[in-house]
Amino acid sequence: MRKIAFIVNPKSGQSRKQNRAELIRSHIPPGVLYDILLWENPGQITELFRKALEGDYDVVAAAGGDGTVNMVATALAEATAEGNKKSLAIIPFGSGNGLARHLRIPLDTSKAVALAVNGRIQAIDVCKINGKSFFCTAGVGFDAHIGKLFAESRLRGMISYAGMTLQEVLRYRPGKYKLTIDGKALPEFQAFLVTFANAAQYGGDAYIAPLADIQDGLLDVTIIHPFPLLKGIPIVFRMFANNLQHSSKTTMLKGKHILLERSAPGPVQYDGEPDVMGEKIEVTIHAGGLQVIAP
Repeated sequence: MRKIAFIVNPKSGQSRKQNRAELIRSHIPPGVLYDILLWENPGQITELFRKALEGDYDVVAAAGGDGTVNMVATALAEATAEGNKKSLAIIPFGSGNGLARHLRIPLDTSKAVALAVNGRIQAIDVCKINGKSFFCTAGVGFDAHIGKLFAESRLRGMISYAGMTLQEVLRYRPGKYKLTIDGKALPEFQAFLVTFANAAQYGGDAYIAPLADIQDGLLDVTIIHPFPLLKGIPIVFRMFANNLQHSSKTTMLKGKHILLERSAPGPVQYDGEPDVMGEKIEVTIHAGGLQVIAP
């Protein structure tokens, strides 16, 4: 029987009034060995990771949103590289739940807990952008621009995010980029965004890389080229219909080692987390670098 450490972020996502620790506890079957490690403030996370990684746990479950999942998965991937293998489970409480959705982990808490207890262990790929780990997507351009603005605002929730997106799409100016994929340089191009995908979607069932396979050892690169404003509606429709590869405004490529160059430092996002990086960006992939529990 597995022993599970649940790292619970009570502040992720939109439904923060529920007692998530008690909700998880209420769905754990009798006889299962577990501990709940409550992440109540940022300063605790190092100690929680130490307890989870040094304890005799088989599984560490990230109970929170995409940011929580990224942090727990990063710690587990680094531990795996050092020979300390523990599997990641996900109890989704976020707004997007990108990795959970790609892996078909139930959004229902009772079913997600049951999966953590009994689900199949499998290996997925681990990616890095300038040394920062990501498991779903990373990128530059419009999505990174919105991510930075949203993080700096007091707004929260998908409706606020959509409103900001509609407002900013009228102002945004595409950037110029150079890409080198596995040593092959592409001509300079303009792009609305460039996304590096391990999984197929950002989250919220918005599929930016419909052909991505999280176990193939390859990064999928999606380039959305500049478009007239009215052409943005079909692009968004295709993204949610999971067939963006058929848009005339997209280019999709694959590779293992990617270098991106741009004219100046600027925003990036990885698994939805905003950051700022320089003119040169390196993206790599480590095949099978993390054990996860999924259907």
